[in-house]
Amino acid sequence: MIHDKTVLMMANHGVAVVGETVAEAYDRLYYVERVAQVQLYAMSSGRQLRFLPQGVIDATIRSYRQTSPRYGNKSACEWHFDALKRVLDRKEPDYKE
Repeated sequence: MIHDKTVLMMANHGVAVVGETVAEAYDRLYYVERVAQVQLYAMSSGRQLRFLPQGVIDATIRSYRQTSPRYGNKSACEWHFDALKRVLDRKEPDYKE
């Protein structure tokens, strides 16, 4: 099922995300944070920002919603989440307790 809204930006309160799995929700949160970081870097440059044409944004959204990239038997977000868990297993194994 495709959800219309999966990220909620709450003024002065942060972000809430939803997904059909923890991996999907985490992936959304990860990329929202990365986008915010890039936005801050761009704004801190002091240069005038350029905006994408709405047609490019709309085409990207349509493309994203039509495809769910899978590699082998897992989605991209599952591979990403599994990799993060492996890092935690090595560096902070007590997270499981």
